[in-house]
Amino acid sequence: MLQWEKAPHRGVRFVAFAAAVLVAFAIASPVRAEETKSERSNGKFVSYDAAAQSIVVKEGGKDQAYQVKAEGSVLTRTTLTMNGRVARFDDLKPGMIAIVYWKPDAADAAKRLARKIDVPKIPKEFMDEIDAAEKEKADSQ
Repeated sequence: MLQWEKAPHRGVRFVAFAAAVLVAFAIASPVRAEETKSERSNGKFVSYDAAAQSIVVKEGGKDQAYQVKAEGSVLTRTTLTMNGRVARFDDLKPGMIAIVYWKPDAADAAKRLARKIDVPKIPKEFMDEIDAAEKEKADSQ
């Protein structure tokens, strides 16, 4: 006698489980579609205000503020990496290049919520070139 004939209820359980999984994905899919995609910006780090939970990054000659959450679960806090390693906001120094991944605040579209911030290691000679290009651009304006 075949295994299937001995326990036909196993097949029914599997089909019920598969149907439940499909329904769960069908319900979750519209929620994901409503989420906005993260934007990416970069510039030089200016300051971090722990009390206001915000950072300022100079982008294209203008200061841009981002709301950050230094504490909390992995899903809710702003992740900060420096040279590919997890870091603290107190480790940031003015002038560092920062790549900010952010979303607009659902309550206030003028605010930007930083989800992830990367501070890559940039060799000194490239930083000198970046500084010279910024100075030249500022002088021409």
